[in-house]
Formats: sequence, structure tokens, C-alpha cells
Amino acid sequence: MEIAVLILAAFITSSISAVLGMGGGIILLGIMAIIIPEGYMVIALHGIIQLVSNISRAYVFREYLVNSVIKSFFVGSVAGLVLSTLIIIFITSSYQLDSANDLKFDFLKPMIGLFILWYLFLKGPKKQKKSSFIFVGWVGGLSSVFIGASGPLIAPFFLNDNFTKENIVANKAACQALSHIGKIPIFIYLFHVNYISQISTLLPLIISVYIGTHFGKYILGFIPEKVFRVLFQIGLFLISIKLIIIN
Repeated sequence: MEIAVLILAAFITSSISAVLGMGGGIILLGIMAIIIPEGYMVIALHGIIQLVSNISRAYVFREYLVNSVIKSFFVGSVAGLVLSTLIIIFITSSYQLDSANDLKFDFLKPMIGLFILWYLFLKGPKKQKKSSFIFVGWVGGLSSVFIGASGPLIAPFFLNDNFTKENIVANKAACQALSHIGKIPIFIYLFHVNYISQISTLLPLIISVYIGTHFGKYILGFIPEKVFRVLFQIGLFLISIKLIIIN
């Protein structure tokens, strides 16, 4: 029963992400957290599922990818992932924890929610320089390990006049995929996650998100550009409230 719920959730949430460019990952993370008791395992397995979801989304929208944005994000992402590794090693050794599995970073979620609200209502979207995506990549790489779903955190940076709705979905997906790839070895080495032993859970979910992505792309074709941007901002607002209040 639990795996059936996860399969359905994976399909629906990947469809949502393909339509809005975000939102599905954090919803799926919440559902998985209810079903899977170990917090670190939730983030580890969620990373693999979202990796496939983002890669498939980037692929179906591949004609809208901007290479300079992805390259800049990659540079920053590597730096962020390295820093997150050093932070985990420092904390586990300083507090003499038996394993990195004992670490909790839930306090970061309301801070991210407040940042999203600040960006939406005070700072406001604007044109982003290609080089600024190095910083976005650093933030994405750093936060991806600690909170799992970093999509809402980096999403506001893609909401600018340079991008169409397809550009937003494609490039955000490609950038998130880079963060998810980078954190896999971190979870294998520091959290001792054996992904092979979880293949019976991962495989049906991977298939489900792949199908959901294609379905979402079909739906996106019927959504006007202005409506998409409004839905994108509403989605970000709702996610920020969830992060702040329902932590």
C-alpha cells in the first residue's frame, strides 16, 4: 500500500513540476517523510527520484536550455556541495556524533520560506546576469544536502524577463539535476546509504516520474505565458508559507 501511494505521488508531483517548473519535489518530499521514518534516507532516496525527474524534464524541454546558465550554475554547485561536505564533517567530529545520520537541519526551512517571500514581494524578479547563476548554484548545492528539495530556494532566480515558461522549466530542471548528482556520493560516503538495496523502492518511482514528466509537458502547452508566471509565483508563495508554518 505504501509503495502504491509513493508511485501515485511520484507521478502527480513530477507532472506538477513539469507544468510549473517546481513544487512537485517538495510535495513528494513531504509525502515520503510521512511514510519513511529515517530523515536522512528520505532525502537520499528523494534525491535519486528527483534526479530522474529533473533529467527527464530537462530532456523533454532540451531545446530551451541555455548552456551559459547551466555552466555557471555547475561551477557554483560544486563549490556548494564541497562546502556542505566540510560542514557535515566538522559538525559530526565536533559533537562526536556516531554518524552524519544524526544531524537535523529542519531549522533551515522557515529561513528559506522567509527568503522566498522577501524575493517575491520586496526584492522582486529582475533580469539575471549569467554570472549570477554561479551564486545560485552555490546556494543550490549547499542547501540540497541539508533540506533535500532546494527547488523553491533557487526558483525565484529563474523568474526573469529573459526566460519564457519553457526556459524556466528546462533550465531550472537541468540545474537541479546537477545538485542531485553531486549529493549522491555524499550520502554514500557520509551517510552510508546503499542505493542498490533500495532499488525495489526506487525503480517504480523512477518510472512513474518519467511518465509524469511527459504528461506535464503536454499540459504546459495549453497554459498561456502570463498565466504560467502567475501560477509560478502563487506556487512559490504557498511553498514559502508551508516552510514557515508547517515545519
